[in-house]
Amino acid sequence: MNNKKFYYIIIAVTIIIIGTLFLTQNKASEEEKIVMSFYPEAKKAELIKDIADDIFVSLNFPSVKRGYKIDGEIKAYVTDCIGYNGPVEVLSAFDTEENKLIGIKILKHEESLDYAEHIEKDWFLERFKNIFAGKYLNLVVLDKENDEDIVQVTGATVSSQAVVTAVNAAVGVFQYQNNNVEMAKVADVVPQEMWQKDINSFLINWEEGSVRIDTDEIKQYEQLEMDVTLINTTGTETDMHVKGPALRHVLEKEGINLSEYEGIGITGRDGYYTLIDKEKLNLNDVILVWEVDRKIIKDDEKPVRIALPMELGPYWVKMVSNIDLYKEISPKDIDKVHIFNALTEDIEPYYYEYYGSKDKSIEVGKILRKFDIVDEKGFFTMGAVDGLSKNETVSLVRQRYFIKVEGENAPMNISPNFKLGMNVKNMTHFSTTKDAVIFPEKIIDVVRTKDLNGVEAMLLEDVLLTAGMRWNDSNEFIAVSKTGEEINFFLDDMLNSYIISEGEKVSFYKDSKILLTDLARIEKK
Repeated sequence: MNNKKFYYIIIAVTIIIIGTLFLTQNKASEEEKIVMSFYPEAKKAELIKDIADDIFVSLNFPSVKRGYKIDGEIKAYVTDCIGYNGPVEVLSAFDTEENKLIGIKILKHEESLDYAEHIEKDWFLERFKNIFAGKYLNLVVLDKENDEDIVQVTGATVSSQAVVTAVNAAVGVFQYQNNNVEMAKVADVVPQEMWQKDINSFLINWEEGSVRIDTDEIKQYEQLEMDVTLINTTGTETDMHVKGPALRHVLEKEGINLSEYEGIGITGRDGYYTLIDKEKLNLNDVILVWEVDRKIIKDDEKPVRIALPMELGPYWVKMVSNIDLYKEISPKDIDKVHIFNALTEDIEPYYYEYYGSKDKSIEVGKILRKFDIVDEKGFFTMGAVDGLSKNETVSLVRQRYFIKVEGENAPMNISPNFKLGMNVKNMTHFSTTKDAVIFPEKIIDVVRTKDLNGVEAMLLEDVLLTAGMRWNDSNEFIAVSKTGEEINFFLDDMLNSYIISEGEKVSFYKDSKILLTDLARIEKK
């Protein structure tokens, strides 16, 4: 009986060993196939497991895991770097004759798909192809100025840096082993200061002071609990059950009445920002969510995330780091409504690569410089065909903020901190406190129209109201062409005035008579 039991144990152990060897060999063979894909004319790839035994390599490039000889020459390395949630493992392939990086492949990672799914996309990996391997790569936010610059994935700074750091470790080892060059040490983690990993508290600021709220403390406030639906501007809907206190209840404990403020600005640890104005605050409770579907939120959403039940996804900020209370927001008094193409025709476009698509875009800061007055206490407001209206601070949109005017979902706001789905897509207009700018090809979808000589014409009154202009009975108006020609008209004329957009040309009509071609703007006197 004992012999039989021993026999079964031997069989079981043998099966486990064989299975383990099979899985290990299978994994190695799969990785070898990936390696060989970079060297289609090579005959053999040989795994080197003890590549980090060299003291210089182990001390200076701790992220190096293994290497591969290609036809007897070391040309490929597997390295990793700790990113946001865990290690990002990267295979880097080199050309020894030309001393260059051929390309890379992401083997595995633990990053959140919400933020890092695009590091595996071909359009991001293409950025690592055929780069001189004598220098370390450098992560940049927007513009590639040097060969070694790698433009990050939008909204995934930490994960992008993890990939670049892992590749740099491979570059260092490659140069050391193939060219006897000792390059600087490369760490195996992304620096904490890059991503501000405070997942345990967030700050609320107001003019007279501030308070830091701890994530354990937040559970002690009065809790709201409800079923909500998050709707992103890409159209995706996510049903969830959320729990957390209302911001107003938290502020009440500090002796602050939220209704006395004109708006709040919310910033995430990833740099994303949104502003919620007084009108939205009056309609909604801003819920500081710490539990979703009866589970504590993940670390990549902490310390809290925002739920705003009656608003679209751009207001639902994750990983909240700061909430700023605004006592004063300059009111809008739009006195000029510009046609976008006429306003920006002399601005050199920037071809912004955003999630793999490189499209013509216009820098917002250059548009703002065309306005006579830009009130820093006012806000930059964007409206869209789907009814979304979103505000930003002027200081934010001045810096690396663009309007994409070609490609999918254009016109659309984009910036290095904007994840896809948190944009204002198919914009109808945007405005500061004094100036508004319309996109005729989109605003036509939300205003009244009339058939005019067989062409769809937009009622001017609707266009101006949608853009934010308001007036009284005493106001006069001026229609101005691109060449400076002016037509004066009065409020009584408004109901019979239209604009027609044909390509990049916009015309101004009174009844069925054209009064002005190449319209540039409408001014209120």
